[in-house]
Amino acid sequence: MVHIDPARCTGCGLCADNCAVHAIVPNGDGAYRCNGIWCFACGQCVALCPAGAPSMPELEPPLPYDSASFDLDPHTLLNAMRFRRSIRRFTGQKATREELELLLEAGRCAPTSSNSQTVSFTVLDKEFEAIRPKIWEAFARFSQENGRKLLLRRYESYLAHPDQPDTLFYGGNQMIVVTSEPPIDGGLALANMELMAHALGLGALYCGFAARAINGDPELRAYFGITEKQKLDCCLIIGRTDLRFCRTAPRKPANAVWK
Repeated sequence: MVHIDPARCTGCGLCADNCAVHAIVPNGDGAYRCNGIWCFACGQCVALCPAGAPSMPELEPPLPYDSASFDLDPHTLLNAMRFRRSIRRFTGQKATREELELLLEAGRCAPTSSNSQTVSFTVLDKEFEAIRPKIWEAFARFSQENGRKLLLRRYESYLAHPDQPDTLFYGGNQMIVVTSEPPIDGGLALANMELMAHALGLGALYCGFAARAINGDPELRAYFGITEKQKLDCCLIIGRTDLRFCRTAPRKPANAVWK
C-alpha cells in the first residue's frame, strides 16, 4: 500500500491527477493521502512525486532517474530488436547465476494487466537433465496423439543419441518456464527476457514444442506450477551459442492500416 508522508507532501496534486483509480485524495490540510481500498499499487505516484512523499515501504526502494543510465537512443534500441535471433545451436555452456537473475529482473519489470503481477518463473537448471527425458516423452505422446509423424522422428533421433544436441533443446541445458494468469503478461515478460539475453550475448529460443509437451502432461504441469488459473505461456531456452550473425535478417513490411 502507498503511504504519503504529510511532512514531505507539497500539495501539488501531481499524484492525484495521474492516479488511474482516483485512490489519492486531498487530506483536508493541503496534503494528500492514499485510499488503500482503491489503490492497486502501481507505484506511479512514488515514481512521479518531485518531493518523494509517496512510498511503498514493503517493497524495494525506487531508483532515482538518471538520464545517462536510463535513456536509450531509439534507433539503437530498434536495431537491437532487429538483430535478435531465435537460436537453435547452443554450445552447452551455461549462463551464469548472475545472468539468469538479470533475465528474471527483465521479466519482472514487464507491465502486467491492472498491475496484477501474476507472472511466475521456474528456472530449470540443476534438474534440467532429469526433466529433459520426461519432456521428450510428453512430446512424443503429443506427436502420437496428433498424428505428427515427422515430430515422432525427432523423438526417435533423440532416443538413438540422447547425449547429443537434439531437435527440441538444441544443445541448451537451461530453460525458464513462464506462467501467468492473463497470457499477455507472460508474453511481455518473455519478450523482455529475450532482449536481455541478446544484450548479455546469450542465445535464446521460445520453445513452443516444449510448452505443448509440458501442458499435456499432468506430472509436468504440477512440477512447473501450472494450474487452471496460472497458465503456461512459453518456455525460453537459454545458453551460449557460437553463432555470430553479421547482419539483420529480412522481414516483411509491417501489416498496418492507417485510418
